[in-house]
Amino acid sequence: MRFYGSLLVLIAVLMAPGQLAAQAAGDSATDDAMDARIDALLATPGSRNSPLNNLIATAPELERPLRTPRFTFNSLAPFVYNSNAESSRRDGTPTLELSPTQNLGWATPLFDLPLRLSLGARMETDRFVHSRGADVDKATGTVRLQYINPRDDQGFAPYIVYAPRADFLPLFADRLAIRHDLNVGFNQRFNFDADMRRITPTRNSSASSVWSLGVTLFGQRRFRTPLPASSAVFFIPSLSYVISEEWNASLAVQMLGRWFDGDALGRHRRDFEIEPIATLEYVVPVALFGTERTAALFGSPALDFQGSYTRNFSNFENRNFKQWTGSIVIKTGWRF
Repeated sequence: MRFYGSLLVLIAVLMAPGQLAAQAAGDSATDDAMDARIDALLATPGSRNSPLNNLIATAPELERPLRTPRFTFNSLAPFVYNSNAESSRRDGTPTLELSPTQNLGWATPLFDLPLRLSLGARMETDRFVHSRGADVDKATGTVRLQYINPRDDQGFAPYIVYAPRADFLPLFADRLAIRHDLNVGFNQRFNFDADMRRITPTRNSSASSVWSLGVTLFGQRRFRTPLPASSAVFFIPSLSYVISEEWNASLAVQMLGRWFDGDALGRHRRDFEIEPIATLEYVVPVALFGTERTAALFGSPALDFQGSYTRNFSNFENRNFKQWTGSIVIKTGWRF
């Protein structure tokens, strides 16, 4: 009940009237790129305590049936080099970025139906050492309803997602922007052994997989204040590889096209974005903590090394930009 209360409070904050700045807190292209990088960190094969509402199809247990409800809490502490903090066409500021992110999730099967309901609440704080104007705080909610094949965790998994978000000035001061995303799409995953032989689909074939290939495809309608609203189509192929018990690697490529409604001058912006994201993860061995129980108390910590490249093409000349990021991330997660 406490979780439901927290989620209702978050949604109320997102939807309540408030003072909006004249300019948007961020740009959709930048926001989409950052969301994908966060989900890539939570989708690594070693992320056994991740929320079940990820963008990336190879995220652990994303298509696996649940027997009982599950609570998760994840904390990310990224130290990021960002080549272009303002997402500028030219002369963007290279800077150190600190973006601590906290994610609370709850998932449950719906009665005896082949459906899973996932709820999430995320708080993100973005700080740039040499670009103060780009600092922003974010509060996001997620409601996801997904079909789950009870006998096949590699099955076709269609879903629908509602995700409200509010952006604030630092320390959650004045609110800058509100958005409400509605996504409809599907995940599909394929698991393989060390010799790249397809693993026979079962309820939990992912547990024995070494290689996994995935694809995510969905359409989105984004309602936003300040305007304009927009529509988008996302295509995200992904690959994960379990190197050893401590090491794993993954790659995802987010590709999307976004079409904006007309602005105050009647102009229609059109964007195409591509963003490859590579993540190498080191899971701290349980032996260093003595027992699995002790490791779990410390959040089963992992150290992630992530690199990404974002290229946004737009018919608005000033929204064409390139951005490199390289990060070291301390990751912890708990399951209840």
